Amino acid sequence: MVRRGMLVIRRFASAVCCIFVSGLVLAGNTVQVRFLPASDSETQAIKQVIEQSPLVQDVIELMRERYRLSERLTIQFGGDDDPAYDEEAHTILISYDFFAEAIERFENANYAETGVTSQNAALDVLAHTLLHEFGHAIISMNKLPVVAKEEDAADSLATLLLIERFEHGQDIALSAADMFALESEDYERLEEPDFWDEHSLDAQRYYTTLCHIYGSDPDKYADLMEEVDIDQDRRELCIDEYDVLTNSWNALLAPYLQDSRKK
Repeated sequence: MVRRGMLVIRRFASAVCCIFVSGLVLAGNTVQVRFLPASDSETQAIKQVIEQSPLVQDVIELMRERYRLSERLTIQFGGDDDPAYDEEAHTILISYDFFAEAIERFENANYAETGVTSQNAALDVLAHTLLHEFGHAIISMNKLPVVAKEEDAADSLATLLLIERFEHGQDIALSAADMFALESEDYERLEEPDFWDEHSLDAQRYYTTLCHIYGSDPDKYADLMEEVDIDQDRRELCIDEYDVLTNSWNALLAPYLQDSRKK
């Protein structure tokens, strides 16, 4: 049986109301969402799933209601770009193909055997990806200090926000971790460019995400560490790392909380 992060866990996502329409959705603050037209019926179905997803709506609502940005941020679904943050245009770019490919990967891995459908797992990945790119946006717009790889910092923020701000956020992050694991299977051998890429290796992103999930709740996820055979010393470090991660991001983002202006 396929196992989520080597652990079978079901997720029940919470729903927060948010209104989406084709074209452009404007928020009262600095986040807007744009859905580009679909090119065919299959893409139209994908577009509709994203538009109507309570989880995606929750993620965007978090960006709108909790954080302040120095520039208006646009989230654009559609187009041909891989997930990215366009610093000049202040735009997060997510193609419909990215979501379709995530579904396909989970289907090929028989992911439904975990109790989570391929579509829901892909929505989890989309949530993590949106928050990852939001990490780049808030770092860039507010000129936050980054002392290591920015891609790692964006990963850590995405995982932290899911865990701290969403019910069953660890389960959402588990899907993202499993996607990293599936993507790591694309490489029969690693070449030099894989090591100097701005991203950490997919396998490293997988284990780091699992480490943060465990660190957030060691009692609940002890079995997860057993399944992936992470030794006790590293588990203790995962707990310490999660505490450092939480404290560091809270300190960096505190001046940019929506309610910080009221203090």
